[in-house]
Amino acid sequence: MAVESLKRSQPEQQAALPETAGERQPDERAGDPDDFAQVLEEELLRAHACMSEGEAEPTRVVGPPLPLPLPAPEAQPLPRGTSVGRYLVLERLGSGGMGEVYAAFDPQLNRRVAIKLLLPGGEGLDGGEARLRLMREAQAMARLSHPNVLPVYDIGEHGDQVFIALELVEGHTLRQWLKEQPRGWREVVEALTLAGRGLAAAHAAGLVHRDFKPDNVLVGRDGRVLVFDFGLACEQGSGTPGTPTPVDLAEILRAELPTTAEPHSLSGLHTREPRETPVTRHGLIMGTPGYMAPEQYRQEAVTARADQFSFCATLYYALYREHAFAGSGAAALARATLQGRLRPPPRDSRVPGWVRRVVLKGLHVQPQERYVSMQALLDALHDDPRARRRRQAFVAVAGAFLVAMVAGAVGEWHQRQGLCQSVATRLDGVWDAPRQDAMRQAFLATGAPYAADTWNGVKDSLDAYASQWVKGQRGACEATKLRGEASEELLTARTTCLERRRSELKALTDVLAEADGRVVERAVEAVRGLSELSPCDTADPLAASEPPKDPQVAARVEELHTALARARALRISGQFPAGLTVASPVATEANTLGYHPLVAEALLELGQLQAGFGNSEAERTLKEAMWMADEVRLDEVRAEALVALTQLVAYDVARVQDGHDWYRQARALLVRTKREGRLLAGLESAHGLVYAAQGNAGAAETSHRNALAALRKVASPDSPEVAMVLRRLGNTLGTQGRHTEALEAYQHAYAAFRKALGAEHPRVGSSLVSLGTTLSALGRHAEALEPLRQGFAIVDRSLSPRHAFRAMALDALGGALWRDGKTDEALEVLKRAVEAAELARGPAHPDVAGPVSSLGLVLVDAGRPAEALGHFERAVRLRETALGEQHPELAGPLTGRGEALLKLGRPNDALLPLERALALRETHTVAPVELAETRFALARALADTHKDPARARVLAQKAASSLEQPGTESLRARIQAWLDTRTPRG
Repeated sequence: MAVESLKRSQPEQQAALPETAGERQPDERAGDPDDFAQVLEEELLRAHACMSEGEAEPTRVVGPPLPLPLPAPEAQPLPRGTSVGRYLVLERLGSGGMGEVYAAFDPQLNRRVAIKLLLPGGEGLDGGEARLRLMREAQAMARLSHPNVLPVYDIGEHGDQVFIALELVEGHTLRQWLKEQPRGWREVVEALTLAGRGLAAAHAAGLVHRDFKPDNVLVGRDGRVLVFDFGLACEQGSGTPGTPTPVDLAEILRAELPTTAEPHSLSGLHTREPRETPVTRHGLIMGTPGYMAPEQYRQEAVTARADQFSFCATLYYALYREHAFAGSGAAALARATLQGRLRPPPRDSRVPGWVRRVVLKGLHVQPQERYVSMQALLDALHDDPRARRRRQAFVAVAGAFLVAMVAGAVGEWHQRQGLCQSVATRLDGVWDAPRQDAMRQAFLATGAPYAADTWNGVKDSLDAYASQWVKGQRGACEATKLRGEASEELLTARTTCLERRRSELKALTDVLAEADGRVVERAVEAVRGLSELSPCDTADPLAASEPPKDPQVAARVEELHTALARARALRISGQFPAGLTVASPVATEANTLGYHPLVAEALLELGQLQAGFGNSEAERTLKEAMWMADEVRLDEVRAEALVALTQLVAYDVARVQDGHDWYRQARALLVRTKREGRLLAGLESAHGLVYAAQGNAGAAETSHRNALAALRKVASPDSPEVAMVLRRLGNTLGTQGRHTEALEAYQHAYAAFRKALGAEHPRVGSSLVSLGTTLSALGRHAEALEPLRQGFAIVDRSLSPRHAFRAMALDALGGALWRDGKTDEALEVLKRAVEAAELARGPAHPDVAGPVSSLGLVLVDAGRPAEALGHFERAVRLRETALGEQHPELAGPLTGRGEALLKLGRPNDALLPLERALALRETHTVAPVELAETRFALARALADTHKDPARARVLAQKAASSLEQPGTESLRARIQAWLDTRTPRG
């Protein structure tokens, strides 16, 4: 953000405060009720001093006096290059009561950011309150994803200070923007309208800003207008009406004293503990005098209409360059606000009267007399009566001129326009306020640590989907009914397509409104699993299936389509058994009815559910769906079936060729039908998994990059879908030993998952594990431990003890501990990893081989090779049984077995497993370090048996020369030291 956006009063302004405020002793101030008025006066004087210097008007607390702390020494700026979390400080942009703002660089994402760093004792708050307030600000802003709300990227700690990282926007606060040059009323209204949209987004998310003012609006040089500083934000309706008010404001309303007596007009006031926010200190009202609503003074329940009041107070200031309420002292200001006494407009003002009336309605003392919503207020600001009269006059003249000729046509046009405008009501009961509230309550009731963040992500995605649905349906209607550009047949085809999507949306919101912990975990992905809307824009009436001629059969078909939508919702939310109980009878009845289009769709859904549940019938069902869809020309169903078949065999090394065949058929169909987007991305990524199962990491990388290219046309770069593919790409790059590139991919995936799912989601934890594993592979073992420990902690908190990823996370942590020299701790962690894998998959599953092999490596290093040997032999058996004898993943435990045998002094026995491991690694794409490890182990076995010392030396030399990547220095040094002790023979 800009230098000016977060400044607060500087030391020179502090000196302008009344000297008497600092001369009293704490005990004297606490005992004098008249001093409450003096505190209010000081706050307003401070604000005026700041304004006179062009500084921001600070958020202040209004309440009884507290002992004055000793003035803290001015904080020294952090030197350039200082690390704050992962960010590198570039320069200090400003400082104030709460903290300092720095420009900084994010090396992970290669961008400049703004860092807001909390200062101890900021604004008189103690450390805990200040930290909580800054965290509240970050959490509130992170809940919002809107073009007119300043984005928050991260929150963290720097020593004993808390910081938040925000977007760095070049620009000024609204106050400074107003001072740059004269601004006409239209320009002001336009800028504040954009800020009002940001407030409306906060209200839609259930938040009230509570401190909206010119200093908390940023006007960027790129034209953007952004609301920020949500440090006082609270949930709508916070506070308990009817409780004793924190300040007895009846005293103010009764006090009709002359201006000269106003410093004493608040005598005898009493305060209570405000209840709406944990960061409000005892006896204080938080806010900024001049902008805060009367209900904030009265400590009533705060709703979005309080922000509406602050917005209009800000708009008043921007239009007239003076506060809405008169008063040179705090008591007068409070009394004027509570009585609704506003300043008259300046005589030279050119602001139209209708604009002033809009502002005055928003500044009404009683919240219920203001506008019903922020959007209603914004609509009123753009309802210029003169423009409306001009439009009405034009219509009247046109109507009088053509009344006899076009009266009927105009009536029909309005009727059609109304028909098209009413399509949004089709989402009533599907995605409306009651449904959203039910879903939110269901999510929070699970108690999952990531439930609130997941709800926010789900709401944003469903808002976008619903908006796109309305836009598509309205556009189709207008193209036919208003503009005459499309036929009735085309409108029918598009409407049918969109109605099926609406049915899916309703089914999913039904499921999510009853969500349990497992559903919440998958909820964001479930929303992404809704059928894409773009095919409805190009629906072909010639390709549409003819409905059944029998009306009763047609009605039943529609009912079965609704049931299929329910089955799909259960599938994409991970409830496969429940989905099967819905889809199976639909498929049976569809077949009985003999309506083949429905049969194809039912078989597709049934096959996908069977695949998710691990049912061996899945492949046959999907093939039948594909054949039936081909028969009735349902290209979309056939394409989805082919993609599902490709995904079904993606991890099966024995079905690699089938995977390639399904991919080619699906790809050809998508190209012919010009279908792109998520379906194409899913196909390409599944093909990447087929290549990975085959051991062809290079081809897998190409497929995943193709998937990313397809996704980026339809999804934002930080969407969960992109993050999933990025993580798969990182896996492929790591397999090739390109750990620096893999680290970058994992970092982007982590940032996207965290933004979309919140900090406590298991996908965020798994991304941290991937980051830590890669850092360890780069030789940064100590650095790797922190993300690995954090990642496992998230996984451990958020997933079932039987979840397979717990074992993977423990395996990665154990390996990093071993490489960092913590052998004993590594052994304990790896034993837990083996137990977790057995609990999740069963003792005979090939996934158990990973932690078993890792445990064997650490046992060899710990001087227990005989014990290790049994672990390697078990890992080989597990992988051989599942993957076959020629899979490259066998090379790891085979190499470990050779190492254990060498330690036991049995080099002859070591030759066979090491030769086999080398053959596997030389014929597949593997990380160079893995190939080097096998070559070096075989070289030592050959040398110890004296069978082929010349080959031993060549193998060792090849191993050493291939180790140029970061993190391989230690192994290279070991190999070179071994070579230095060997003399070539014969």
